[in-house]
Amino acid sequence: MGLRESKKLHTRQQLAVEAMRLFATRGFDHVTVAEIAAAAGVSEKTVFNYFPTKEDLFFDEVPQRQAALVEAIETRGPGESILGALRRLQLGECPRLCSPGFATFARIIEESPALQAKELEVMARFAQVLAEEIQRELAVDERDARIAAGLLISVHRQLFRGARRQALAGKHGPAAIRRLRGDLERAYDLLERGLGQLEEPGMARQTG
Repeated sequence: MGLRESKKLHTRQQLAVEAMRLFATRGFDHVTVAEIAAAAGVSEKTVFNYFPTKEDLFFDEVPQRQAALVEAIETRGPGESILGALRRLQLGECPRLCSPGFATFARIIEESPALQAKELEVMARFAQVLAEEIQRELAVDERDARIAAGLLISVHRQLFRGARRQALAGKHGPAAIRRLRGDLERAYDLLERGLGQLEEPGMARQTG
């Protein structure tokens, strides 16, 4: 990475850090972009050069998360399915989602309708990117790729929401990680074996 790129990355990270500090203190809806710019020592225009909206400042890691979805599929090992690759990726994210600091992130989202709307937009974008990747990798019909991507992203969203519920309830650490991983494994088992197993005797009443 060259000096210019390094400086741009540093500025982007600084903006995200200052924004999160203000959001955590006062709530997302009560902080302005101008205040974030002042805290970071840059102009408001500079902020918008890096982040198109205030919501993008909060979800600053979205580009990396999106890239990770694609990379998990493209770099999966011989014989590993796309479901297996995404399962592995998301199981690896559970400790991060069960850390004490995640509770702050969860609280800010729960307090802001704007962020909840942005989350839906992010998940829709993830589904689109994943559908394109599935179609490219497996050469399947576009409609089938969209259906598969929608199901996979629904698991991703439920993982995120489940982690938020635990965090807001004050649950974190090893026990929370085990529970989140168990829920994730169950979701992927349903996808891999087929949703028809929901009607198998006893399945609907299992609560984990």
